[in-house]
Amino acid sequence: MSSSVDRRVTPLQFALDLFVEMAPAQRSIDETSPDKDIGYQKNRVFARIIGLGLSARRFVDAAYFIVAQDPEIQETYDVTLSFFKWLMRYDSRNKKHFSSVIRSVKSSMLEVMSAPVVSVDSKGRMLEEPLEPGEEGSAGDDDADEDLAVQNEDGDWLELIGRVSVRNGRIRFRVPIELQRLIKDPENSYWTSLLVTSRFTLIYARGIYDHVLPSVPSGLTDWLSLDLVRNLPGKSWANNAEFKYFKRDYLEPAVNQINELSDIELSYETRAGTPGSRKKDQIRFRLKRKEGALASKAAMLNSVVLFKMLQDEFGLSEKQFEKIAENRFVWTDERIQQAIDYTRWTIRQGIKVKRASAYLMRALSDNYRVSDADRQVELIQAQLAEATTGEQGARSDRQKEVEASLAAANAAADKRRQEEIRLAREFFDTADKKTREDLVRKFVASSTMGLRAIERQMLKPANVTEANILNLPDVANTFSSYVAGEIRKAARVRARNP
Repeated sequence: MSSSVDRRVTPLQFALDLFVEMAPAQRSIDETSPDKDIGYQKNRVFARIIGLGLSARRFVDAAYFIVAQDPEIQETYDVTLSFFKWLMRYDSRNKKHFSSVIRSVKSSMLEVMSAPVVSVDSKGRMLEEPLEPGEEGSAGDDDADEDLAVQNEDGDWLELIGRVSVRNGRIRFRVPIELQRLIKDPENSYWTSLLVTSRFTLIYARGIYDHVLPSVPSGLTDWLSLDLVRNLPGKSWANNAEFKYFKRDYLEPAVNQINELSDIELSYETRAGTPGSRKKDQIRFRLKRKEGALASKAAMLNSVVLFKMLQDEFGLSEKQFEKIAENRFVWTDERIQQAIDYTRWTIRQGIKVKRASAYLMRALSDNYRVSDADRQVELIQAQLAEATTGEQGARSDRQKEVEASLAAANAAADKRRQEEIRLAREFFDTADKKTREDLVRKFVASSTMGLRAIERQMLKPANVTEANILNLPDVANTFSSYVAGEIRKAARVRARNP
């Protein structure tokens, strides 16, 4: 049984294969074919990251992608620097700039608990932190204000990346254990494609895309503070620009780039959320996955390779992919791979399977698996089949030798016949007229094949003479064979009567 049949390609190995294929031609990750994808399941908490530039976000993507591929918590992650830069689509050779990117990432923090949330009531008014049921805010309640102030300061902040070392063409980095657990957590997550995120050239496009991506399933975000959107890339002139200029110079170009380059379609609406004010300070995004986007199905899997296997090898339909999505928490990657292995094993056994996709879904639903005993039986059968094949191969080789010998003998005999015919024609050409006439007369009178050849030429025997017989193609060939036979007879007579 070939091990290559059951070989599993991990997302990291898939990315490395693409890198090895594309890097020599200086092709970046965003040039990867649309039917391929590289990404990972990103926990929703990371949508809260703000204040990072474009290169810094790509650095975090590359690092977290590598972390996500190892199911175990690791103290340090280590890859080649060229591969890491390819993952983050970083083409610059400016070492100082790359160092500044690392410093930018290390200076950023993520609040993983008690994160501030901006709420909006049914009338669109901005709300502060919600009070406990039964509480009422009062300007004269100083104790309540103090409690609220203390509560708003509570939280846990973690650096996005720990220690980073770049030496000898390799990059080594650490990630806080708490963040590693979030990165490796398949629940409460959404698919992030490095191929998509690497295409963005506008920081607002990237920032907005990251922030709204978890809302794709619902198709609509909550009403967000416009200041939140302004501050996604950090502090800049856009933070305080009038809305019409912010919209013209930053928001509209970002939305257009998202619609052009990403796997989602995005639109937005704004409104004035402050009572008595017409100033637009809230924004809400409508979004949907583009038709046929690869990530729309890969979002429920931890591996695009696994998705492509289900789509191309087994031909799963949209409805079947939806069923997998509905049962995703039970149908893990391991269970899906188990069903794939069972379906392949069943097909190899010669068991009748009408549709591989339907059989796979049944194996997935009923949790079928190939037992170790079944694998051992298959291995033994494969060994026996190999031995039988060897014996059959030996018999086949002997048969081929016999056939080759017969073919050689036939070729030699044919060569002899052709030589005899050539000599017969030479004999006829050099013979005297009487000898030629006698040969033609005997041929016409006694050779059945000769008569048939003459009839095919639409002639009568009387029309064939020693002068024209070699000019009639079909008759000439038959006649030459006849003459060769007469020469052999004469030779045998001479041999008996020396």
